[in-house]
Amino acid sequence: MVMYTLDGHPLDLLGEAGQQVLADIHRDPSRRPGCLCSPSQDGGVPMYIARIGQRYYLKRMPGTGPEHAPDCGSWSPPAELSGLAPLLGTAICDQPDDGATRLGLGFALTRQPGRNTTVGASSTVTDTEDGRHARLSLRGLLHYLWEESGLTRWTPALAGKRHWGMVRSRLQRAAEDKVTKGHPLADYLYIPEMFSSAIKYDIVGRRTLALKRLTGTDGSRRLMLLVGEVKDLRPAHFDQRALIIKHLPDFPILADDALITHLRTSHGTEFALRQAISDSHLILAATFALSTAGVAVAQDAALMTVTRDWTPFDTISDHALLGVLAQKRRRYVKPLRYLLPTAAQIPCVVLTDTDPPTPCYLTDNHQPEPPNIAGPQWIWNTSTAPHMPPLPPVNIGTTIRAAR
Repeated sequence: MVMYTLDGHPLDLLGEAGQQVLADIHRDPSRRPGCLCSPSQDGGVPMYIARIGQRYYLKRMPGTGPEHAPDCGSWSPPAELSGLAPLLGTAICDQPDDGATRLGLGFALTRQPGRNTTVGASSTVTDTEDGRHARLSLRGLLHYLWEESGLTRWTPALAGKRHWGMVRSRLQRAAEDKVTKGHPLADYLYIPEMFSSAIKYDIVGRRTLALKRLTGTDGSRRLMLLVGEVKDLRPAHFDQRALIIKHLPDFPILADDALITHLRTSHGTEFALRQAISDSHLILAATFALSTAGVAVAQDAALMTVTRDWTPFDTISDHALLGVLAQKRRRYVKPLRYLLPTAAQIPCVVLTDTDPPTPCYLTDNHQPEPPNIAGPQWIWNTSTAPHMPPLPPVNIGTTIRAAR
């Protein structure tokens, strides 16, 4: 169990008394609790308090993820091992003083009358070489919410326990302390609840209430951000297609040919992976508006493929490695690309049950070699080695600590 300290004294954070302790610390941002997961950090790794809804949570200070012990829930790989590095401090700004994270988005969340939205604009958002003008695309935001919600972290105890209800709850909580364009991100976000025919009309009522936020007061039309699982893509009338979202059986999202063409062009890999792997899920992030008749019409969209356990993956080999790791009861964190192109080399996973954590790379003869970094690496070149090489051995001490 991870312990925390403040001013040299242990913190008891259990129950409502713990919430009062965190609330008192939250009023004085100059006081920093320390996480005692790593014995190498004198006084603990500094943390801060974020208020999410009506509750208070300990969060790691920006840039301190690698300083935590790998079996600590606050540990994260160095940002340079994913597409996160150029976005920190630019598109993603953690502000410990008030506990909020401010996001710069590269896509619209309002629609002015008579102004057309450029289809696919959010998928072409890029950053400068030094990252100063980076903005999150739809895919980048989806990756960020997935990572913030802990859905990129895997332990054997999670096997068979993830379902849409848990995914939805974690994504909603991850969005609660995020702010964009001067408004809480949660005000724009719509994630469908698990559907049950027994309470169908209750669900419709809650959805109707949530979608009332789409009407602006200045003549503009607010867009909402939908995150859901694609169940089907069906033909509709008048050059339209209907995106059928799981848990939204009575609420199709209409998309015109331009958007569907864009999706098939820019996300052909995701469509192919979903068709090839029957137990995978196809996750959609889309901005949409309501017509005057109350019909949902998509404005822009991005896709991501995840395993049966809701871990993102990019290729068949990627999926195969994740399956072997689950079978062998290994622990890992999955780095995500954000704005990085497919050709950029990042680890498929970083194993957290080795000491130190081990980045694992998948490559072939058509890709550049993985970067030469200090420390251990595991590399599988699928062109020259058709069979997966032996995995790095588990560090028993790390596994025991994580199980406590």
